Amino acid sequence: MAAKKANPGFDFIIAALKKDPKATYKDIAAAAAKKKLKVFPIMFGRAQAMLGIVKQAKRGDGKAKKAKAAKAAPAKRGPGRPRKNAAPALDGSLEGIVAAVKSSEQAKARYRGALEKIQAILADALDD
Repeated sequence: MAAKKANPGFDFIIAALKKDPKATYKDIAAAAAKKKLKVFPIMFGRAQAMLGIVKQAKRGDGKAKKAKAAKAAPAKRGPGRPRKNAAPALDGSLEGIVAAVKSSEQAKARYRGALEKIQAILADALDD
């Protein structure tokens, strides 16, 4: 197995942060440029995390994990929206049949009310 190659830019950042933990990236990048070393902001952040200057999140606690958790959580319904009830099981029992008939009657009443409102709005619009 090949040994890891040392990165002189990263080593320079670590040395600079050990001397002055409050040093900024801009200062360190300017000093590194004078020594003709290439440094990048990600290197600065990694060095800070490695030295314990900044807190580092555990691996796998990023956007993907949060998105997956949000997708798994039940969606909240807006105000005024009816509850999402599962359809009653039609197991052939009398209670199941009665529940199915009641739910269809309630749905019919809701639809009839909505149609009457639409009809009234159209009648007002056409009368003008």
